Amino acid sequence: MAKKSEQATKLVLKVVTGQKADGTPSTAQRSFANVNPALSDEDLLSIGTKLGALQRYEVAAVGRTDSAEIVAE
Repeated sequence: MAKKSEQATKLVLKVVTGQKADGTPSTAQRSFANVNPALSDEDLLSIGTKLGALQRYEVAAVGRTDSAEIVAE
């Protein structure tokens, strides 16, 4: 049987930093590591929205990145 080990979660804010020559938005990412993996998606969205309000640029998206190692039990 296998299980997850060393779970890690990261909160990612995608912000609009300007506009490209062709008119499409230019974006960048702001990452916040070491987020508690047990947090619900709703909680992370709430936190991301509040952190986004502190950003210089407009937030285009709030994302979550989960990763883990799989090991044998």
